[in-house]
Amino acid sequence: MEPTKTPDEQQDRTTALLEKADDKKETIRDAAELVSNFFFSFFLTIFIIIAVTMVALRMLGFTLLNVETGSMTPELPVNTLVFVQKVAAEDIVKGDIVTFVLDEKGTLATHRVVRVNEKSRSFVTKGDANNAEDPPVAWENLVGKVQFHLPAVGGLFQKLTSPQARPVVITVIAVLVAVMFLWEHVVRAVRKKRGASGEEQTDVHE
Repeated sequence: MEPTKTPDEQQDRTTALLEKADDKKETIRDAAELVSNFFFSFFLTIFIIIAVTMVALRMLGFTLLNVETGSMTPELPVNTLVFVQKVAAEDIVKGDIVTFVLDEKGTLATHRVVRVNEKSRSFVTKGDANNAEDPPVAWENLVGKVQFHLPAVGGLFQKLTSPQARPVVITVIAVLVAVMFLWEHVVRAVRKKRGASGEEQTDVHE
């Protein structure tokens, strides 16, 4: 038979159980704060990296374009994002992949240079997957040279940066940033309140 506990012992046991429950809640809250802080820092860092990268590319004379046709497969499949840098036409050589104005409508094409005619100041280009060469391209119609590319992301980039989608994208980014900063403010306020509450409890025990 279990011995009968005095009221003080029962109260101590109850207090110990409550403290244990509080410790468990504290651990859960700390874990939730840790996760929220991680995601806040992660998304903010990604946002800053993307913004800084885009600005830097613009400053370096890059234009980002999507490959919409298969004329340059397999080198540049459809929906490849190409990074086109503005360069002097005189620096273009045979084998370079260049972006140029194709017609009077302002259509852009990205093909490989197969010949350079310095006398007429023009290029002859051809899509790797095409059978025929393009009409001569005047140097003045050169947009730039493809320096590097990323497959499969060009279509998404084109949709996100289109005039129709741009206001929506900017609004979504602004809302996400605002929510992250608000969440961080709430977490700090809760932490501060808990700290003050802990100090009050210490004073009461003393």
